[in-house]
Amino acid sequence: MLKTALRPRSLAFLAVALLVAALFVVLSMWQLNASLQSSTVVDPAKDRVSTLEDVVSPGEATTAQQADHMVSAVGRYLPDSTVLVPGRLQDGNPGYWVVTQLAIPDSQQRWDAADNDVSIAVARGWVASADRVPRAPSDEIRVIGRLLPTDSPLPSENVPAGQVASVASAQLSNLWDAPLYSGYVAAFAENPAAEPAPVTREGTLAVSAGLMGEGLEPLQIQQQPADTSVHALNLFYAIEWVVFAGFAFFMWWRFVRDDYLRRQDPEKYFYFDGDYFWDEAEQSYYYWDAQDQCYYYFDDQPAVRTESRTPPTSSTPRSHGASHE
Repeated sequence: MLKTALRPRSLAFLAVALLVAALFVVLSMWQLNASLQSSTVVDPAKDRVSTLEDVVSPGEATTAQQADHMVSAVGRYLPDSTVLVPGRLQDGNPGYWVVTQLAIPDSQQRWDAADNDVSIAVARGWVASADRVPRAPSDEIRVIGRLLPTDSPLPSENVPAGQVASVASAQLSNLWDAPLYSGYVAAFAENPAAEPAPVTREGTLAVSAGLMGEGLEPLQIQQQPADTSVHALNLFYAIEWVVFAGFAFFMWWRFVRDDYLRRQDPEKYFYFDGDYFWDEAEQSYYYWDAQDQCYYYFDDQPAVRTESRTPPTSSTPRSHGASHE
């Protein structure tokens, strides 16, 4: 069978099967990418800046639906409230988040349990060294950034003074002795509250917006995927194209197998209604076509014209051919 598979006609069929299978694999990859791209990755509405009060209320947990919203909060950074969160990466480099308490004026009335104005933790940016932390602005300021849910509290016994292991609102509330929002803001922009907000007509943050602290790098935090489910129909098509690629190789194998069996036992393999005969010189079976008045091989190529052969008659010896039952 290997000899049959290495015949020129079999190799040509294999080349065609490889080409078709490669095309089907490309189509499968295209459908797979389409199934992944069809999932909802980001919500454009969350990139439009809203006031903090419109997104979450004090005393309420920041849910997944509220998280990742771009929010604007106006208040004052409290002096000596800055803490560092170690082990935070920026472009693959380890460093620190600079987290400061932002007190929001006239916010006590929004939370019955608060005994004074409510604050929110603001991750103002990233620094590479704990020795190069810029002071927070003392004037009233507007902070625009992405609202994130609070981290889980982590033990802080092994971190130096002035540092915390995570941005946990409960832990910071005890540290600052102040009521806090349940989430925190990863700041992308700071500007004086008396100036217009750096927001475009579409409501998104302006490209020119930045932080006020010298040496602070804005945090690189994008929206978390809202829906990572795979589109089932495209995934089915991707699997289907792989099956088609396998079917191309199956067709080639059947071609080689049939050719091999035909050569091993032609009389059992061919299905022909009538008498057919063996041509020793051509090593092939042929039959007489009464309508065309000529002989044909089984590959439908004329074997011998009627001038050179006499059509078989009833007296033709059975030993010259075989009759399919």
